Amino acid sequence: MLFVVLRKFIRIDVQDYDLVLLAALFPWTWFQTSLVIAVSSFAGNGPLIKKVYFPRFVLPLATVMNNGVQYALSIPVLVILLVTRGYVPNWTWLIGIPYLLAVEMLLIMGVVLLLASLDVYFRDLEHLTDVFVGLIWFYLTPVIYPLSLVPAKYHTLVLLNPMASLVEGWRAVFLRNQLPGADLWPALVFTAVIAAIGALSFKTMEGGFADAL
Repeated sequence: MLFVVLRKFIRIDVQDYDLVLLAALFPWTWFQTSLVIAVSSFAGNGPLIKKVYFPRFVLPLATVMNNGVQYALSIPVLVILLVTRGYVPNWTWLIGIPYLLAVEMLLIMGVVLLLASLDVYFRDLEHLTDVFVGLIWFYLTPVIYPLSLVPAKYHTLVLLNPMASLVEGWRAVFLRNQLPGADLWPALVFTAVIAAIGALSFKTMEGGFADAL
């Protein structure tokens, strides 16, 4: 349905637009779904956290990994579509796919640990996250449009969005058999920073979860 609306009515004229869309939409869905669901991982499991001690980070981790598995299962679907349209995978996929999976996994966990920890104390954060990720971050990321449709002078600005550089990295691997290049550096920097902040925030606030819940 999304493809029909964008291609037929909005008329985004891009060759193999369905593949361009899916190559970015699948990893974006992993990111968005994980954030929206996992932000309440701690606040939504108050009784469990109060009664049983266990490594609490496994709560958001389970959600992120579950959605990651779903994304991994969607990759063969995309590969079949690519092959039937004449795209031929090569060795870059063996390096590019695990590399991007690892970066996106770490990025999501960093953001989720920060938001889920804050959500214990600021419960409205769940709703704000849903709105921001679904209605703002989504459209700031070249998911339903490729970066090539953005004026060149704005490319650097757009790629400062870590998910923008990530989805373009996925497109490079699947559609052009290219390893992610220098355009991925914003995602790498942001991932390293947010992973450290997320881990530190969780460690700092974890001790007060039981009392706050």
